[in-house]
This record gives sequence, structure tokens and C-alpha cells, in this order.
Amino acid sequence: MITQNVDDLHERAGSARVCHLHGRLMETKCFADCRGAPTLIAPEAFVNGAQPPPTCPYCGSWLRPNVVWFGEMLALNDLIIAQDAAEECDVMLVVGTSGLVFPAANLPNTAAQNGAAVIEINPEATDISRIANVSLRGPSGTLLPMLLEWVRA
Repeated sequence: MITQNVDDLHERAGSARVCHLHGRLMETKCFADCRGAPTLIAPEAFVNGAQPPPTCPYCGSWLRPNVVWFGEMLALNDLIIAQDAAEECDVMLVVGTSGLVFPAANLPNTAAQNGAAVIEINPEATDISRIANVSLRGPSGTLLPMLLEWVRA
């Protein structure tokens, strides 16, 4: 499972191996980029304006959510995992994305170039539609259960 979402909804839904390309909201990282390990933290730590943000246990600098902000690079390890998965998969489901945010938007192309079938599920056509073997139009909450039922039949 490769996601651009920063929440933990995939894990709460039961997905065991999730690659969070844009980071995880429930983890922190150091503003000073001291390379300390990401730390799990309660989101309330950033909401209460009466207190300063939590500090890094390694260097003392402020911590921030471990997410990719505009203009930042993706974590190299996550990008490698996603790229490898796209190169090795037999089928790639591309669900609910605009297909405009790179490098994630290139993963379906990588899968297709390596022989995978690309199935797009989205309410509207995207740039991915032109390379998809199948494009299903509609909300993922409706179409994914129908697809699962069809596969199980």
C-alpha cells in the first residue's frame, strides 16, 4: 500500500504494510533535522497554543509533524520502497488521486512500463486515465467494495 495521505486511516482499516510517501502526521521530526528517529506523539501537542511545541530529545530543537511540506523532498527510503513496489507489482490500483503530484504521479507509469495492469478508480478522468487498462468512474467508497465482491466471485 502506497499512500500520499498523512493520516493513519489505512492502518486503522487493517492495512499492515503502508508506505507513507508524504510522511505521517502522528510522528514528529526535528526542525533542526538532527536525524533523530521519528517519534510517535499525540496531535494535541501541536494544538495547544498556550505551550511551545515539544522539543527533540536528541538536540533540544522544536519538533514538527513528520510530513512533507510544499517544497520539501520526499524521504528517500519511502520513495525507493514505492518505486520498487511499482516496478514489481502485477496490478496497481490507483484510487482517488489527481495524478498531479510528482513523483507519486509517475508510479502508475512505472508499473505500466513494467507490465502491470493499472486500474484507476476516481470520480473524474486524470492524466493516469490515458495509461490505465481500466478506469472506473465514481467514489472509491462505492466502487472498491464492488470490485472486491467481483474479485471474490
